[in-house]
Amino acid sequence: MIRKVLAKAGIFSFLKKCYNLNMKLERLFEVKESKLFTIEGEGVSAGGKAFCVKWSDVEGNPEEYNEDFLAKLRDDLKALEDKKEFVFIEPVFDKNGGAEQFTAAMKHCARRIKDCVSVIGFAIPAEILASKAFYIEELSAKHAQYCFFCKEDAGSDIVRY
Repeated sequence: MIRKVLAKAGIFSFLKKCYNLNMKLERLFEVKESKLFTIEGEGVSAGGKAFCVKWSDVEGNPEEYNEDFLAKLRDDLKALEDKKEFVFIEPVFDKNGGAEQFTAAMKHCARRIKDCVSVIGFAIPAEILASKAFYIEELSAKHAQYCFFCKEDAGSDIVRY
């Protein structure tokens, strides 16, 4: 029944294309020379694609995550998916804490939205730019489809926006 409804809306084939056989999301975008492209090679503007998420909304106290917020975030991202819209998560560094604590919170966030096809990847805030390799490694471990973004020049493999 559900499959029939999704097929009629054209959503089933879209979602089927985005998942591989292991139920991992396929990479739909790639980065070349600090610019975003579809996997087919078409240039894509990163403008207007940032979806702000405050660190303080994800994590109150260290390792105390706001699961209600994360569930709503997932719902919002799934709604974008239904419209075939894509965004990247732009974390807002709005708490006192180090790069390791921030990265752990964003990794937890990524786990909660892992099935959202609408998420292209995550931005790297200036506050943790010195720890970008650790941040990318942690978020990419289970989300190889993610591209990364930064407002500053962070290398040719990071989209500058």
